[in-house]
Amino acid sequence: MKHSFLTLVAASALLWSCTSQNATANATKDEVNVTLDLVNVNNDKVKVVAKPAKITSTTIIYQVPRIIPGTYAIADYGRYIEDFKAYDKSGNALSVSKTDVNSWKIENANQLDKVEYLVNDTFDSEEGGAFDENSKTIFSPAGTNILAGENFLLNLCGFVGYFDNQKDFQYNLTIDHSANLVGTTALTDQDASANKDFFKIPRYADVVDNPIMYAKPDIGTFTVDGMEVDLHVYSPRNKELNAKKLLPELQKMMTAQKKFLGDINHTKKYAILAYITSMQKDDARGLGALEHNNSTTATFADEMKVDELIHVISHEFFHTLTPLNVHSKEIHYFDFNQPKMSQHLWMYEGFTEYFANLFQVKQGLIDEKKFFALMADKVHNSKTMYQDDLSFTEMSKNVLDPTVKKQYPNVYEKGALMAMCLDIIIREKSNGEKGVRDVMGELSKIYGPNRPFDDADLIPEFTKITYPEVGEFLQSHVVKGVPVDYNQYLSKVGVENATVKVPVNLALLVDNTRYVRIDANRNVFINALDGKNEFIKAIGFQDGDQIIEFEGKKIDGGNLNSVFMPIYKLQEGKPFAAKVMRNGKEVDLKGNVKLNYVDGPGFVISNPAKESLKNKWLK
Repeated sequence: MKHSFLTLVAASALLWSCTSQNATANATKDEVNVTLDLVNVNNDKVKVVAKPAKITSTTIIYQVPRIIPGTYAIADYGRYIEDFKAYDKSGNALSVSKTDVNSWKIENANQLDKVEYLVNDTFDSEEGGAFDENSKTIFSPAGTNILAGENFLLNLCGFVGYFDNQKDFQYNLTIDHSANLVGTTALTDQDASANKDFFKIPRYADVVDNPIMYAKPDIGTFTVDGMEVDLHVYSPRNKELNAKKLLPELQKMMTAQKKFLGDINHTKKYAILAYITSMQKDDARGLGALEHNNSTTATFADEMKVDELIHVISHEFFHTLTPLNVHSKEIHYFDFNQPKMSQHLWMYEGFTEYFANLFQVKQGLIDEKKFFALMADKVHNSKTMYQDDLSFTEMSKNVLDPTVKKQYPNVYEKGALMAMCLDIIIREKSNGEKGVRDVMGELSKIYGPNRPFDDADLIPEFTKITYPEVGEFLQSHVVKGVPVDYNQYLSKVGVENATVKVPVNLALLVDNTRYVRIDANRNVFINALDGKNEFIKAIGFQDGDQIIEFEGKKIDGGNLNSVFMPIYKLQEGKPFAAKVMRNGKEVDLKGNVKLNYVDGPGFVISNPAKESLKNKWLK
């Protein structure tokens, strides 16, 4: 899972594979047949029919997930299911009672032929941040969307459940849809018709692990090192945010990632499902992505920049290393309704976020200065926004506790920084010949997708294949929560912290000075104030200008994303266009971005004698 601007995300769904047969037929001994009807959608609800394999017991429970792997928050997908009914082969109703929010008990189960129910989508009811302490909102990339004739985002955990003792049976999934909508997924469709898809899926965990998005085809495809990548974009408002525009940067990024991972990655097909949200009340509000073994679901705002999208997606792809190849039994045998959380979230998310930054500098996508600036931001964020002396293994085990989950986003900050320190230790001890990526490759061979580890065994095994100093770091900082002196480790590669000039992320907010104001009618004006804002001067804004457009996009003072996203993390020297109302006339403004800089924490190269080890680390 990855968080993005103004919102949190979170993800790492780790599950398994794919297979099928027509769901209208009776289920065989070891098969569950499920049908989703995306054609006859009434009142924004999808009908689901599930037919179990043979049942011999007199009662059985049908459940949908309370939580799915990698989201680290209770979802209770059963909240979105209604009109649940069970029938025998003659069409007679069987007695059903709801035992909890996600479970239905069916009587006379040995006569059961099928269950039927309606599913509402989650996007229509999001309120607040998904990772707020008492939030009940499902993180958008783990959610569902039902928009008849337009878009269906199917995180299947929100539609398909499981019968007692049948989670490991083959699922035959049939989806009826209109011919103008194309479904994109990492699964293989075994029905050639234009309005029906049919998937054979080995077990329920794989159902959850394979999201599908149906929309009109805005699709791009490329192959890199034997891996097919499919990108499907649903962007109903911003037509400039499309597969054609995203594909070049995506291909460049994933080519570099595959090179970085080398022979560790064996993915053959990868699907990226990008849903572009309006951020309005009846739409997704959580920005970011949730990864699966062979795919990513992502929700982004209309105003998101291409590089923001690409970074979030790159984070998710690195989850093909961990937890796909290296994960615990808590994840491999995940209990969707009574979960026991793994204590190694620090690795699943922290290492993934570190790799998402490290590969960019190693593959020449960013320079060292940019990499150090990214790490310095993480140091600042981890120390000012989160508890710095918290045990990460304890936090991971207890992440579902509402008082603990607010610390969860620190895995993207301190988790990544601890991965950096481990990388430096390993480089130093191996004379630069080995890094943390190599260690993860070794762990992938020891474990792999189908051999999970015991939680208690990971740190001893990690230490065994590295060095005692690595074990000491893990015990001190990961297990005990002792704050890290990052200088101690960065000095090994000739780097130290220092006060440096850092760019301001929001061009119209500098050192708590706001250079923009919004009136009661939601009109947005430039407030030049002291004349010191370099961005304002470079583009040619004047005090009192009413902003009509940034970069061709309308500005709405009631939607802060439309105001601030276009001026978030701009690049020095890049062209920027705006339209303002000045003295009753529309005026077009153009200029090259000049950033505002303030003093802030950073890293600088202080010991050139250590350059050789630094280069082996970063190059």
